Amino acid sequence: MKTKEQLHKITLTRGLKPLPKISVRKWADTYRQLSSGISAEPGRWKTSRTPYAAEPMEAVTQHGIHRIVLKWCAQAAKSEIMNNIIGRFAHVDPCVIMMIQPTIEMANDFSKMRITNMIKDTKVLTPLFFDLKDSAKTRDSNQTILSKVFPGGRLIFCGANSPAGLASRPVRILLCDEVDRFPRSASTEGDPIDIASKRMSTFWNNLMVMCSTPTIEGESRIDIEYITGTQEEWRHRCPNCGEYHTLHYKQMISDYQEVKDESGHKVIVVKSVLWRCPDCGRSFDELTIKNAPQKYVALNPEAAQNGIRSFYVNGFSSPWLTWSGIMREWLEAQGRPEREQVVINTRFGLSYQLAGAFADEIQFLSRCEEYGAELPDGVLLLTAAVDVQDNRLEYEICGWSESEECYGIIRGVITGQPDNSYVWRKLDEALDRKYHLQNGTPLKVVRTFIDSGGHFTSEVYKYCRDGIYKQRIAIKGQGGAGVPLVSKVTLLKEGIPLQLLGVNEGKQQVFSRLGIKKVGAQYFHFPKDDEYLGLRGYDQIYFKQLIAEHKVTHKSGGQIYSMWEPVSKHARNESLDLRVYNLAVFKSCKPHIDWRLLKESLTGEKTPEVEKTASAPKAALKSKKYAHSKSVDIWS
Repeated sequence: MKTKEQLHKITLTRGLKPLPKISVRKWADTYRQLSSGISAEPGRWKTSRTPYAAEPMEAVTQHGIHRIVLKWCAQAAKSEIMNNIIGRFAHVDPCVIMMIQPTIEMANDFSKMRITNMIKDTKVLTPLFFDLKDSAKTRDSNQTILSKVFPGGRLIFCGANSPAGLASRPVRILLCDEVDRFPRSASTEGDPIDIASKRMSTFWNNLMVMCSTPTIEGESRIDIEYITGTQEEWRHRCPNCGEYHTLHYKQMISDYQEVKDESGHKVIVVKSVLWRCPDCGRSFDELTIKNAPQKYVALNPEAAQNGIRSFYVNGFSSPWLTWSGIMREWLEAQGRPEREQVVINTRFGLSYQLAGAFADEIQFLSRCEEYGAELPDGVLLLTAAVDVQDNRLEYEICGWSESEECYGIIRGVITGQPDNSYVWRKLDEALDRKYHLQNGTPLKVVRTFIDSGGHFTSEVYKYCRDGIYKQRIAIKGQGGAGVPLVSKVTLLKEGIPLQLLGVNEGKQQVFSRLGIKKVGAQYFHFPKDDEYLGLRGYDQIYFKQLIAEHKVTHKSGGQIYSMWEPVSKHARNESLDLRVYNLAVFKSCKPHIDWRLLKESLTGEKTPEVEKTASAPKAALKSKKYAHSKSVDIWS
């Protein structure tokens, strides 16, 4: 039994002794628990499972370091490192911490799904954030989803699109997650990272951590921040020559088989993957390389003197990704720019180089082909787009396959002012007529997007109101980054829908598909003039207009962004707009189409997955987005 004096001495010497200010790595290995249902491997955190995470966590408490940049692939434990930083500072070095997510909704989700579970499962954190009563955790009145108070500090969550949250409080630790998804400006107040970083200026020991998978080359914020740092690449030692190398997808040798499913989609079966050393030329399997010694190699070590360390890790080093899985994704994505970008960004941890300007239009003019009919084999669906000018209407009709292979059918010009009913009657003649496949099966346009942004908006609305049962839809383009091609739909007072389009995204998709040289998914076909439709309109002027714009990079408020601009002062771009609109029409229809049923009805080929139906052509298109009061047979 200890005396009162002895207990008092123990209290003074032990109870009031501050906890040691250990590194994030040591704290995580000692205290951190990964939550069940959130983590792939719940239980005790082990840095040895992800050895590339050790050095960034050590850098958090390194003297003189004020900025850490993680340019990492997806599924490499970026978020868990952020959580470890939060846990360590809340436990042993309390201060004000702010985490910024791309949007306030994502900040809510991160707090509820990741932080709340970490606090509950990591025992040293639980009493800091919760009142414990009768061994049950009850929420403290100080704790909300976006603000959590702990002794000596506070954890704040913000969205990069919320200027008020970014600028309202001084912070010592600033964590910026997925910075490549941040908006260029928080409302009208400028770059969100710059706004938030100003809150750190009063702390001599401040720290900013930025992490993200990269996005577009030349626009990626994480790329820029990475270059300003030490550029430390995670490398593996070659078992033969002993040199350390970053594993690159171009050094991977894949033994695979390519097959196609019933829909014509490419399916890759990877049998084995080997890494070939660029120095000695020897090849090794995944297990050998992942068990070989590994370390970071800094390409710009002098940047540490400026207080910035940056780290790069790709998916070939992740314990949760297999080489065969990564290469299967890559091989299946090749030739499809949208899928290529996803793999390059999230698996290789690299920024994607978008297709830009083309040298001239001759390369496209020379690839025009004979269709052998009004509609070539492979066309399952027809869409149309109309561009309204002051003295004419320009239209294009395109055919589509299930894999988004596109066939230009006809491009025409109807001269006359759009306030004259004559031009709209002529447009109806082009859109309402039947176009025939080689086997004689007729098709009609299923949906038409018509530009309403010019000087004849009321005429477009009237035409669309009269033709709503034919799926004539008014559209309006939206500029700016991050707007999806098929954006939201608004209901006009005229009682018709107005479809908003992200034209920047649409132009990028068109240029990416123009860059596809192998016939197949998303390839653009162009026809020669022929005996079936006569002059189809795909001449040199058409192709000159199709590539009449290019991307130009600008810098504003610390952010780099790109805009589509004409290649010359007097360049016309009607062909480009029409192809963007047609792509948008197809995207709006695609989710509502039963492709098996459609193909069966047009080709007569029976598939066991589809039951026979007397009205197969009409049942194939299940349009739900645009309501109409009349019905029309769009197939015959």
